Amino acid sequence: METPLPSSTARALLDTGSRAVASQAGGDDASAAGISTLRARAGTGEAWFLAALVLLAFGLRVAGLDAQSLWRDEVDAVRFALRPMGEVLSTFATPGENGPLYYLLLRPWLAVAGSGEFALRFFSAAMGVLAVPLVARLARRLPGAEARPALGSLAALLAATSPYLAWYGQEGKMYTLVVVLVLWAMERYLAALRHGGWQRWLVAVAATTAAFYVHLVAALIVPVQVLVFLLHDASVRRARWRAGLASLAALTLPYLPMLAWQLPLLTRRAETGYAFVPLNEMALSLLAGYSLGVVQEATPWALAVFVLALLLSGLLAWRQGWAILLSWLLAPVVAFFAITLLRPIYTARYLVFILPAYLLLLAAGLLAAARRSRLLGVALALAILALNARGLWLQARTPLKTDFRGATAYLRQSAAPDDLILFQIPYGRHSFDYYMARPELLPGADDGPAGAAAPRGEGRFRLFLPLAVAGGTAGYRWAEGLYTNGGMEPADVAARMAEMTAGSPTVWLVASEVSLWDQRGLVQAWLEEHATRTRAAEFTRVTVYRYELQSRPY
Repeated sequence: METPLPSSTARALLDTGSRAVASQAGGDDASAAGISTLRARAGTGEAWFLAALVLLAFGLRVAGLDAQSLWRDEVDAVRFALRPMGEVLSTFATPGENGPLYYLLLRPWLAVAGSGEFALRFFSAAMGVLAVPLVARLARRLPGAEARPALGSLAALLAATSPYLAWYGQEGKMYTLVVVLVLWAMERYLAALRHGGWQRWLVAVAATTAAFYVHLVAALIVPVQVLVFLLHDASVRRARWRAGLASLAALTLPYLPMLAWQLPLLTRRAETGYAFVPLNEMALSLLAGYSLGVVQEATPWALAVFVLALLLSGLLAWRQGWAILLSWLLAPVVAFFAITLLRPIYTARYLVFILPAYLLLLAAGLLAAARRSRLLGVALALAILALNARGLWLQARTPLKTDFRGATAYLRQSAAPDDLILFQIPYGRHSFDYYMARPELLPGADDGPAGAAAPRGEGRFRLFLPLAVAGGTAGYRWAEGLYTNGGMEPADVAARMAEMTAGSPTVWLVASEVSLWDQRGLVQAWLEEHATRTRAAEFTRVTVYRYELQSRPY
């Protein structure tokens, strides 16, 4: 394992070399001035390059920010942020819910910017842009990074153009905020290990704590920090062991109250509606997502480009920094897999905070390849940037998010006030409420049926108003579908459906993510048996069916 030179030693060697060169050239002062000028020019060039990357990242994340409908999790973000403050804070003590920090930060932003699609997602976009310079800053903190000044710039370029980061920079959820907090925490942690200082330790602890109070899974960065401490040189461990133990204690203490409430999630088996994902499939899905983005085509050769860069980072890059990044990349995956053995909750985005380590490893591999063969390094870099561009293009042109905006516009134009709207899962109703409260967001909203108009709102908090009209949403009658995955018998489904649809000759079924609620399709099967389907409208990840109930008893 390479041992990086202390900064004082590196400076001394540089100064010694400078004086030697200067003596041969006939003047120490002139040589020193020349080296200082070169350093200043290099620093200025890096700053301008980073500024350009920030602008690029901003453009990639803001372009088409409201092109797709909000899906249910994004609507929930608005709902949760605008709940009474007591309900927001209660998530601290609610098993299975993330802490309230994201919603507490989102709350004043919505008050200023409004709760429209663009405003909601802009908060995430801003966090995603901030991640770019933070990646570059963290790269300079890695052991031995002084000898690799291009590492930060290259990693920032990969972060700015990452399809995966760009996608979640356009998602009204907490994931880019988690990335920013973990980057900040790791940068301050590495700085504290190297230079000491209680301020650095304090910021590292605060940022790490904030990360897992934004998203529970981010707590897995704590064992990463323990591994990072152990991977440092013995001299560093001897010098910082007291501060390291104190920071670990400070990290665990804020989490202990939440751990007490969340303990059932870690110790009890439970059905979650998600299938169990083996570790190899989990790793492959993360590799594909982080490399190609959320739209993944069957291109093994494309993944091979990224794998080659990763292998080169391990074979040719510096050992200590590589080991730290690899620990950051792998330890949370293994720990999260262990959790899913009891409670299958795997979703790739939950581990988005390990993506910076992946990008830094890629950058290290590209630099290592370039040192051995400039042609190989340039070819790999261009291939990865081309794949990033393709991933961004595919994401921009591919509708992926549940189109409740289009479905709501269709229902608003087609359903009569006395019709029953049956949402197969409850989340659909919340999304329907959101768009009915914002008719200016709906295509063809001016053509809605009489009595279906919803208030437009005036901005700020008033843009989102839960509509509580007698009999249902905005004059419509509605009902929520039945949760049948818990073993509900078909006879019970039939009785409940007959009860819910009584007095409603026309039923509109809004079907989305049906398997999470009604895997056997018992609700729609009942409608197919006891009613006549007269219409079906397809939208992205949601289908709206119109049924005319038969005029006979069930």
